[in-house]
Amino acid sequence: MAFQKPVLWNGRSFRGCIRKKWNVLRKGVSNAAGRNPDAEISPPRVTIKSLPDEILLEIFNFCRVASMKAPHLWSGRWANTWHQLVHVCQRWRYVVFSSPLGLYLRLYCTDRTSVRNMLNVWPPFPIDIISHHLEDNIMAALEHRDRVCNLGLYPSSYSNFERLVTVMRDPLPALLQLRLVGRGAFDRVPVLPVTFLGGSAPNLLSLTLDNVAFPTLPQLLLSCKDLSELCLHNIPYLGYISPEALAIGLSSLTRLTSLMIEFKKEETGTIRDLPKSLPLTHAHLPALTTFHFRGLNEYLEDLVARIDTPQIKILFIKFFLQPVFDIRQFISHSQSLGPFDRAKVEFDHSTVLIQLAQSEGAAPSIMELEIGQHAPGQRLRLSSLVQICTQSSSLLSSVTELNIIDSPSFSAFIDRMNNPQWLVLFDSFTAARTLRLSGEIQWSIIYLLGGLTRESATKVLPKLQNLYLRKMDWRDQLEEPFLEKFIAARQHSDHPVTWGFDG
Repeated sequence: MAFQKPVLWNGRSFRGCIRKKWNVLRKGVSNAAGRNPDAEISPPRVTIKSLPDEILLEIFNFCRVASMKAPHLWSGRWANTWHQLVHVCQRWRYVVFSSPLGLYLRLYCTDRTSVRNMLNVWPPFPIDIISHHLEDNIMAALEHRDRVCNLGLYPSSYSNFERLVTVMRDPLPALLQLRLVGRGAFDRVPVLPVTFLGGSAPNLLSLTLDNVAFPTLPQLLLSCKDLSELCLHNIPYLGYISPEALAIGLSSLTRLTSLMIEFKKEETGTIRDLPKSLPLTHAHLPALTTFHFRGLNEYLEDLVARIDTPQIKILFIKFFLQPVFDIRQFISHSQSLGPFDRAKVEFDHSTVLIQLAQSEGAAPSIMELEIGQHAPGQRLRLSSLVQICTQSSSLLSSVTELNIIDSPSFSAFIDRMNNPQWLVLFDSFTAARTLRLSGEIQWSIIYLLGGLTRESATKVLPKLQNLYLRKMDWRDQLEEPFLEKFIAARQHSDHPVTWGFDG
């Protein structure tokens, strides 16, 4: 059999993988022998045939890791590689096939794959499928229900979606990951029935639904004891699940680490009018570390009241309208959120974005809130920002660097700002030593600071030491008198302020 040189997905040759693996093994042996690991050691002049099977297996596993994004995700790149390895020689074929689990051997099926031929040639390995058109070859792969592990389905038409629903009425007992995306161009909303997957997916680890309605999803979730990732994108109105029903479904997901709930913006008005469900049903999510939400604050308020998330470290929330949600509900439920040392507030013409970050720690904490504003004027947006920062003061009291910026489209709202509210906002950042201002918004803040009395100037951001502005040509001359007045007032405090241009 002719030798076929395997080439990995990122362009590195198999020889390069072996060389890199040899260097790792060489340094390990040198350290164990007490020698300098950086000393030049010539590898023994032996052929690759002299390597024992366990070393070959470790090298093959190195190739697998190099060609996959993660060890238990889509295997398409690795499938192309191990197919080449088993064609090198009979011995390599034996080594690869002797470790199907360790090497994550999968049969990778796409719309262009001759599935029936592939299934007849290779051993009965697990099957991964990615498809847009759901042709007969994909349906042939789905017939092997006990072997399908990962599914990525993107139906190109509503008729394809209906065909998929018909085929997937029975369980897929080996299914680990499912991603189902409904196209926005469908003439109707794709809806999954209660019979989808036979109502059970006991081994499922990851579930993603995008623009797909699945009103009975909580019933399926009750069977997914090992689920670690749940992503619901662009939830349509027909797929609305009440906070109470969702909490019931989540109650069995004690291993869930990531939860994403995102409603379609154009349909939230209808959802907003739906009544709240009582009484409260609680779900304890001890492993949840990441939570994403996009929608109305009424829904989030009801849901948060029903779930316990003590380990939340990464929080992303986007409100479509002016929020009245009390962020303290999340803060009180989480023992791992914050403290933060960096904060950024960014304005544009329709939203205000608050980003909080922790720069130290093995697993830094992140919180990001985005507030949408449909009514014109900045006054309401700033009041919402002040409200959230006041509620989050326990997380902001350790922030040492505060950045406030705006986009060019925001300048039209500058004159409508209620300047005194900035003083209330700054009260939440008592430990801030650095303040960076950028864009038109720095005018309003500098004018406000320059108009303070000496006593008031020392109370605003009391630990401030560095103030950085973005250079704005001729406008800097208008700001300078106000700026110098604030700097002079701080000279007699325990924390005088120096200023300069940033970039």
